[in-house]
Amino acid sequence: MSRFGSNGAGDGQFSSPYSVECNVRGNIVADYNNNRIQVFDRNGQFLFKFGSNGNGNGQFKSPYGVTVDQRNNQIVVVEYSNHRIQIFDEKGTFLRVFGSSGKGDGQFSNPRGVAVDQQGNYVVADAGNHRIQIFSTQGQFFRKFGSGGAGNGQMNSPIGVGLLSNGNIVVSEWIGHRLQIFDFEGNFVRIVGAGQLNYPHHLFVDSDDDILVADAGNHCIRVFHQNGNHIKSNGTGKISSPRGVCMDGEGRMIVSEHCTSRVSVFSEHSSLEYT
Repeated sequence: MSRFGSNGAGDGQFSSPYSVECNVRGNIVADYNNNRIQVFDRNGQFLFKFGSNGNGNGQFKSPYGVTVDQRNNQIVVVEYSNHRIQIFDEKGTFLRVFGSSGKGDGQFSNPRGVAVDQQGNYVVADAGNHRIQIFSTQGQFFRKFGSGGAGNGQMNSPIGVGLLSNGNIVVSEWIGHRLQIFDFEGNFVRIVGAGQLNYPHHLFVDSDDDILVADAGNHCIRVFHQNGNHIKSNGTGKISSPRGVCMDGEGRMIVSEHCTSRVSVFSEHSSLEYT
């Protein structure tokens, strides 16, 4: 069994870890209430941290989501309370920022999730505005889709975003209790997981285009095929209120747990056994 972290503000401790991402170093955790990002090696050993409470460049107020641009290992952080996106190099050095509070194009209301496509475009879950916005590599707005509601193509507090190999966008809805898939132009494709998910949070798309989603209300990780078929549900009784999930280069699944302020490492998502 492998777990790391505990409740607190020291190095390697967490206060509501809301998102986890894997990169070549190991695991990157958005430490929400401590207003920082922490980086660990693949064995869960603390490496370094960056960020502090504030609204300046390199500071955070409620970092909610984190991802990695696989082209250059840049770390992309979504700030819930500062309503913006910040980009850092792999060592945590600030590079640039975009976004502000509002409802206009390029503005956010409590954004919660982000993904980066193969061209370096940013796909952002603008939760409070119930929409997805897409930005260029330099943070320039160029597309949005979605509106508040429960219909196909509408959204109720989108949180997680992921990208399929064909460019389609997967979105999890916190209040909508479902996933939706859209093409890259924002056209609705299908609903996934309706009636099975309870407050779904961040998600991860694996190399087989299967969708792993942190089903926070059901305290498990659910896995769906991109066609909408439910493949399996794992982790009941082993994890508590999962908020983030990713897979590392060794095929292990990493899960951040909100209520226990820890990160759990599993051998693989097919069996979900502790390493």
